[in-house]
Parts: sequence; structure tokens; C-alpha cells
Amino acid sequence: MMGKYGKSGQMHTVEALIALVLIIGAVTFASQMSPKQVYTGGDVKTQLFLYGKDFLNLLDMERRNHTSWLYHQINGTVNGSGWDAAANITNEWLNTSLNAKGVFCKVEIVNLTADGINVVNSNASFGEPPKEAVTVSKLVTLVKPVRVYEVRLTLWY
Repeated sequence: MMGKYGKSGQMHTVEALIALVLIIGAVTFASQMSPKQVYTGGDVKTQLFLYGKDFLNLLDMERRNHTSWLYHQINGTVNGSGWDAAANITNEWLNTSLNAKGVFCKVEIVNLTADGINVVNSNASFGEPPKEAVTVSKLVTLVKPVRVYEVRLTLWY
């Protein structure tokens, strides 16, 4: 069937359909590539938790003599050597790039005994943390006599 436009009219219709399919395909592809998860405050807390865990793990890396920097800080503080473990840990935090990015910390050294929990040493150079802050802890066991201390690192933006 040939109208007054001949076969060229049909060709324009096919080209238009192909163009429409390409456009729909491009829009569908682009919509699939966009992020599907909305980031909330929970993701920030998770990141702070991971920062804190990594930081404490680095301080507690085992040395050749089977102790760590963190162990010596706690031991020197509680055995009357005049060390200030919380301040020293805070100073180590100040040496990280996270401090420059606005991540603040509070450090507490807590003695865990059968009688309860006793804060032995604390450093809050940046003030008291807000209620949205994240606390990460690491247990340090001293021998002769055996005592267990908890290093609490509270982080916030």
C-alpha cells in the first residue's frame, strides 16, 4: 500500500520506534545505576565505630615481648608510675587524620572488678560527648596480679 508519501513514510516510523526504544533503555539504565539506599545517621555511627575499633587495635598490636603500647600505657597509669594513659591515647588520636576532619574523642580507663566498675583515668579534652556519640572499648588484662581494664573510646563529629 503506497500513499502519497511512498515507502519513505514507513521508514520514518521505524526510525522513531528505534529511537524510542533507545531512549527508554537509556533512562532505565540510568535509573538502575543510581544509589538505592538513603544514607542516614546510622551509617555515620557505623563508620565512627569502625574508626574507633581500628584505632584501638593499632594501639594494641602485639610487640616481640607479647605486650603492646596500650598495655604499657594502662600498666604505667595504674601502678603509680605517674603515667596518664587517657591523655596519651588522646594525644595519639590527635596524630591521626580523623582529628583534622572533625572527629573528636573522649578516653576513659575503667577497672572492672567483682565490686563493680571504677573509672581510673579519664581525658575529655574536647568536652563531654553528645548523646549521639559512639563508644568503642578494648579490654586490657594486666598480670601479677591479674586485673582487667577497659579502655573506652567515645567518638563523635
